[in-house]
Parts: sequence; C-alpha cells; structure tokens
Amino acid sequence: MLRLIQSFFVMGFALCPIVVVAAPVVGMDGVLRYVYGERTPPTLTCAPLFVCDLALEPGESIVNVAVGDSVRWLIAPASSGAADRLTPHLLIKPIDVGLQTNLVVTTNRRVYEMLLASRASDPLLRVGFTYPQSIRETFEAVRLQGRRAHARETSSKATVEKRDFAYRVSGDRRLQPLRVFNDGTRTYIQMPVTLRQLPVLFAVESNGSDALVNYRFTAEHAYVVDGVPERLALVDGNGKRRRRTEIVHGEGSR
Repeated sequence: MLRLIQSFFVMGFALCPIVVVAAPVVGMDGVLRYVYGERTPPTLTCAPLFVCDLALEPGESIVNVAVGDSVRWLIAPASSGAADRLTPHLLIKPIDVGLQTNLVVTTNRRVYEMLLASRASDPLLRVGFTYPQSIRETFEAVRLQGRRAHARETSSKATVEKRDFAYRVSGDRRLQPLRVFNDGTRTYIQMPVTLRQLPVLFAVESNGSDALVNYRFTAEHAYVVDGVPERLALVDGNGKRRRRTEIVHGEGSR
C-alpha cells in the first residue's frame, strides 16, 4: 500500500507543470523591469509617503484603470517624453502599510494585470516592463531592412554591370557629351556643366532625317532618353551657325 501511494505521489509530481517565472531586471536607467506576459502577475510593492512610478511602453495609450481597493490606494495618470511618442505612467501611492489588492490597466495595445502590496519601507519606486514580442518585431524589422538594403545593393550592382558604353561621338566638339551609356532601358547623355545653352536632342532615323525623341534633362546635367536609339544628334543654332554632334551606338566607345 505504501509503495502504491508513493507511486501515485511520484506520478502526480511528474505530471505537474513547472512554471518558470523570469526575474525582473534593473536597467541602466534604474527602472526595475518585469517581462510582460508572464503567467504570474508581478507584485508592485509601495510604501506610504512614497510614490511608485509605473511606466508603460512609449507610444502606448491608457484606456482604463481599475484597482480593487480604490479607497486606500491613490492612482494618478502621468506622461513623459516627446509629444509624438509619449510614455504613459501611473503614479501609485498607498495610504497605509499591510495593504494588498490588484490592479488592471487596459491600453490600446495590451492588458496589464498586477498585484499591489504596501510595506513600511523599501518601496519599488520605478517599475516598467520589457516586451518580448516587441523585441522580436524590432529584430525582424532590422532583418527586413537588411534584406531590402541587400536587394537594393544587388539591383544597383546589376544595373551598373548592365551599362553599355559602346558609343561613338563625332561632330562639333563644343557639343560633345562627357559620356554616353545605356542600361538596356534608357540612354543617358551627360553634358558639361559649363555648357551655357543646351542643344536640342534628336533621334536620327534610317533615312538620315532628324525626329523628335522623348527625353528629360536631369539635375546631373544629363539627357535621359526612353529606349536605346541607335543614332542620336545634338543640334544647336541655325543656318551657317548651326552646330551638330552625332552619337552612334554599337560602333565602339569614343
């Protein structure tokens, strides 16, 4: 019989779940922080003639505060920080020692449940929380940002590798560009910043006639042409003062 009882005792002990509660940690700012979401509610111990400061997460908004003993526990809201990222606080003060009650705080993000106790000395003056979910989200955001940066870098590198500088430039040297290249989608013609008057850009058709081409001029002093025309012309002036430079693709760099 004794062995049977011992067997039941051992089996019952083995089936009991072991609850591990993370210990609060004092940060560099002196705030004692509990891990939010623990199964055992944290106990905030205060003392008469002292104010305990309970700080919540920056950017959080308090919706409602309920305390079991609203007569002997004085609770007032407060806030700190910049207007666009306020940190909500609850200032808690008991009027006597040996008191015990509970506190429930609802916010726009979560629900806080904790116990309040009062003693004659050694109150917990500054208390806050750490948020494992927020930490995970922060690390995930950092990883995502890193992946995006890597994708941009890879895309930029691929764009650089796709640049085609195989152009020949001939004609009036005063209109010649500094460099010409395309990326497979657009053609870029960078002009000297010392050029006072910009020439008109044309696409040269197969019969040798000039045709209007869709382009824009950027702050980098460059023409950006949609597409990759095989032949372009920069033209300035009229009549005898007409100047012309031609840009031909696929005949080697100039």
